[in-house]
Amino acid sequence: MIKKFVIIIFVFELFTACGFTPTLKVSNYENNNLIIYEINSDNSYEAKQALKSIITNQDSDNANFLIKIDVIEKESAVNILSSGAVSEYRIEVLINYEIFNIKTNDLIDKSMSRGFANYDISSSEYNNTLLREEAIKQALSDGMRLMNIIVQSKIN
Repeated sequence: MIKKFVIIIFVFELFTACGFTPTLKVSNYENNNLIIYEINSDNSYEAKQALKSIITNQDSDNANFLIKIDVIEKESAVNILSSGAVSEYRIEVLINYEIFNIKTNDLIDKSMSRGFANYDISSSEYNNTLLREEAIKQALSDGMRLMNIIVQSKIN
C-alpha cells in the first residue's frame, strides 16, 4: 500500500515538474504571447467579416508574433434531389497561415487548418444568404480553433 502511494506521488510530481498540460485544457490562446493577425485582402467580404468577429488584434507595439491569414472557401452540393435541385450545401474553409516573429522577421511556421459546415436550402433567397453566412462563420470558427492550437504549440 505504501509502495503504491509512493509511486502515485512520484508520477504526480513527474507530470507537474515536466510541464505536462492536458490536451483538452481550455486556455486563453492570447495569453502572454501578443499576436497580430493580418487578413489577406483578397479573401471574400464574408470571410473577412467573420474573421474580424472571431479574432482580436493586440497592441501592435507590444506584439511578439504576426500571423498572416489567407482563407479559401469551397462550396459543394451534398444532397441533390432526383429533380436535380440541391437541398443541402457544404462549406469547406481552408485557412492557410504563416507565423512570423516580429522582432527577427523570421518565418516560424507555415501551415493550414480546415473547417466544415453544412446548411440546408430554403425557399427564400434571403434565408439562404443568412444560412450561408452562418455556415461560413461556423466553418471559420472551427478552423481558427484548430489553427490557434497549432500556433500556441509553435510559439510556446
